[in-house]
Amino acid sequence: MIENIENISLQFLTLNDYKQLKEAMIEAYASMPNSYWKEAQIKTLIEKFPEGQVVIKINGELAGCALSIIIDYNSFDDEHTYKEITGAFTFDTHKKNGDVLYGIDIFIKSEYRGLRLGRRLYDYRKELTEKLNLRGIAFGGRIPNYHKHSGTLSPKEYIEKVKRKEIHDPVLNFQISNDFHP
Repeated sequence: MIENIENISLQFLTLNDYKQLKEAMIEAYASMPNSYWKEAQIKTLIEKFPEGQVVIKINGELAGCALSIIIDYNSFDDEHTYKEITGAFTFDTHKKNGDVLYGIDIFIKSEYRGLRLGRRLYDYRKELTEKLNLRGIAFGGRIPNYHKHSGTLSPKEYIEKVKRKEIHDPVLNFQISNDFHP
């Protein structure tokens, strides 16, 4: 696959990308059936915050995506839920004058993992945060291997073991390697 790459581009997401986006989400979240954004939700994100919705394409094919909103972080307590942050998935919580970029989704299709594309998406988010003079980036993240340890470890203990490299968690390891802190 790598030897066939002629062009990698980061682009703003458009509704014309939706079919490929849906297929990519279904593939990326195969262990979670029906875990894809509906077209109306993507349309809302693009209308509310077009520069927060980006895709990476390889040879014109969608390889990954990052979706974001801007929130007024003080409107939420530290133990908010994903549903609260997204306004029950309506994105009514997006505030142009907010202070934090909130990453609501990011994924890379499995065939393109290992090419540092996720890092490119995070770098874009960091640049956008600076450009918009926001105070930071926040996001929720899955800890997909936690279920293997949930009987013996609290989430906090699990995170500490991942940070010490005693346990491998692909999502948490990736976030930590991109200078984010749980």
